[in-house]
Amino acid sequence: MKILLINKFHYLKGGSEKVYFSTKDVLEKNGHQVVFFSMNDKRNVPCEQDKYFVSNVDFTSRRQWFSKSLRYLYYPEAARRLEQLIKKEKPDIAHLHNISHQLSPAILKPLKKYGIPVVQTLHDYQLICPNYHLYTHGEPCERCKKRKYYNAVLNNCVRCSRPMSALAAIELYFQWFFGFYRKNVDAFVSPSLFLKKTLEKWGVKEKITVLNNFIELEKFEPNFIPGDYAICVSRLSLEKGIMTLLRAFRKLPDKKLVLVGDGPWKSEVEDYIRRKQLKNVEYVGAKYNQELLDLIRNARFSIVPSEWHENYPMVALESLALGKPVLSSELGGLPEIVKPGVTGWQFAARDIKGLRLKIKDAWNDPELEKMGKNGRAFVEKNNNEEKYYSGLMEIYESVFPENKTTNLG
Repeated sequence: MKILLINKFHYLKGGSEKVYFSTKDVLEKNGHQVVFFSMNDKRNVPCEQDKYFVSNVDFTSRRQWFSKSLRYLYYPEAARRLEQLIKKEKPDIAHLHNISHQLSPAILKPLKKYGIPVVQTLHDYQLICPNYHLYTHGEPCERCKKRKYYNAVLNNCVRCSRPMSALAAIELYFQWFFGFYRKNVDAFVSPSLFLKKTLEKWGVKEKITVLNNFIELEKFEPNFIPGDYAICVSRLSLEKGIMTLLRAFRKLPDKKLVLVGDGPWKSEVEDYIRRKQLKNVEYVGAKYNQELLDLIRNARFSIVPSEWHENYPMVALESLALGKPVLSSELGGLPEIVKPGVTGWQFAARDIKGLRLKIKDAWNDPELEKMGKNGRAFVEKNNNEEKYYSGLMEIYESVFPENKTTNLG
């Protein structure tokens, strides 16, 4: 089978890209051919299809956000380029990941035109929330439920900007009115049960199948011996709870934290560490590949202090695969991974004192090594490659018509 994988970023930017590339690996291992469609970027992993990729745009730039606002909503050029790729490669099925803005729902048109079944893995709340996080102004939010997207404007939910929030609200009204996803995606894949239930509660009636993210276990050699530091690997942004974590460690001078990551709050994080003279916090910036795995492998435990409803974060799975228990907030899909007393510990999100006490308890927990082994066993059972591949094939097969025909000529 030839599978067309589509994602707006074709480099290892975050957790969704890890799933995107790992899916490519497992498909190829099982004899399938994979082709790609994405956006051009100097950081991209080279591939034969990159000549069809769309031009680069940076929507973190306010200037480009407004100058490219039509592309933000619907990008016909992406549809034209994808159609060229479809005619050349003639894929059997398309598997979408994140396509919003840089690619836009315009790419669904040629897929429908040529009768290509479409599956989409959901990595956030893009179908129901203008800022994709169900989170605003420092706490989880459900104001836009029942398509009340105008609340994003009233509350400046997107980068604290009313114009940006208005554009994001228009995007969801636009998608709902024209039914881009409802009419053109044959099956949705949800990595967590929490995301599936949330989407259904908010009125998404399309077929959603839970298929947990997986770990390529051969790449993760565990180390069950507790190290002398805790580690947090995260995007540096408000919803990730990084400032809560730093404030907790401020009064734990004898406990060391290694902070890994990059993001819009980088300067605030560095400034706080400097102003408060947090000598027990080592911020090392973004790390990748073996260097990152070694940092996690040699830690005592991993911390995921998220203040939004995480879906099914890869960093938690990777920590467990490396033999490190996880201390996390109790939001979103995290409880599906972090089992208190078994694979880690939990605390109430945004509770600085509660997090500080949990760090103390976790640091001295006599079951640290045992929980590390439990964590590795958990991902071996629930997040292995074979289970993911089997589930993915069932989803693919469910969207093929009995007598598949295409218009490819």
